[in-house]
Amino acid sequence: MTALSLLGTTLGFAFAAGLNLYATVLVVGLAIRLDWLPLPVHLADLQVLADPVVLGAAAVMYAVEFLADKIPAVDHAWDLVHSVIRPAGAAWIAWRAVGGAGLSEPAEVALLLAAGGVALSAHLGKAGTRLAVGATGGHFLGVGVFLSLLEDLVAFLLAPLSILVPLLVLAFVLVSLVGVGYVIWRMRRRAAAHA
Repeated sequence: MTALSLLGTTLGFAFAAGLNLYATVLVVGLAIRLDWLPLPVHLADLQVLADPVVLGAAAVMYAVEFLADKIPAVDHAWDLVHSVIRPAGAAWIAWRAVGGAGLSEPAEVALLLAAGGVALSAHLGKAGTRLAVGATGGHFLGVGVFLSLLEDLVAFLLAPLSILVPLLVLAFVLVSLVGVGYVIWRMRRRAAAHA
């Protein structure tokens, strides 16, 4: 596996976990357990995600998040708590993913930091969008529920694709991060103009 492929896999997992950590663990774990996803040798440490205990915990937490994410105000509190949990979970998944890659210790640490940063960026983009939707009354129009379902779908698709087509996922993550940065820049400029 090339360094770019490993980067695509770990950052793809991180981005998906930033949107929904439990969906990411659940879909990758199920795909491994049911042999839907061929797990490369260097990613063998991810096999732990297929353990029934891990799958059970991920399924229960996904169900809780699925419900919490659809209730106005509860979704914001849930996102606040997960501002720490999602990046930490993404870093843990990245740590498992790089364990068999034979990277130097400094490269591993750099990759773990990048994974945590990508997860936090994806999470903050998600939470910020949800706050904006809530502030404009979008929850009562169903926009919040639609966004929640879309985030889950992206996490469910992106996580396994991170193993299957890591370079394509890396491109998606980079474009998404640039997009989030642009939106933040535009919002700050607009706020400064109105101040």
